Amino acid sequence: MGQYSIPAFNEFIDEMHEHFAKGLPEVEQWEGVRPLLRKLISDDALLEASKGWERKKGREYILHHDPEYDFFVGALVREPKHTAMAHDHGPTWTIYGVLDGQEVTHVYERTDDGSKEGYAELELKVRSDAPAGTVDIVPPHIPHAENGNSPRSVAITVRTTKPGSYDQVMFNLETGKTGTSRGLVLVPLAI
Repeated sequence: MGQYSIPAFNEFIDEMHEHFAKGLPEVEQWEGVRPLLRKLISDDALLEASKGWERKKGREYILHHDPEYDFFVGALVREPKHTAMAHDHGPTWTIYGVLDGQEVTHVYERTDDGSKEGYAELELKVRSDAPAGTVDIVPPHIPHAENGNSPRSVAITVRTTKPGSYDQVMFNLETGKTGTSRGLVLVPLAI
């Protein structure tokens, strides 16, 4: 028996260890997380447990930070009609699985040359609906935003490492102004 009360979560962590132990090239490694997360977010016990997780803007729950491979598993619980500022995750990969509710994902492309400090021009590249069961991959340095499209939504994130240990860029779509952030407030959550 694993350290978590939800059997599917223990199985997910075991499968992540097996996957990371293969030493695959970076893109292949992170693409391989998608089916593992898709399986996890289809688990009824995890869905039921998530119904008791408090929603609060600006917060991400810590579900697991791996001591061996450094990957981070978190949970985001969105308020009604949550709207995120466009941002990137710096040098990290993020695999994002919608466990409950509906969201809308926006992926942007930078159209300026990056020469003007504190400024960026972004163009919407993809807008896609993300109902429960959707798993998206966000490579390093890709501007994006996940917005709520239901009274409540829950997403499970798998990241290269624990948020807060790297800078991410925040983009103001109206003014073009950019800034850096260390991410959301992290709160441990026992599952």
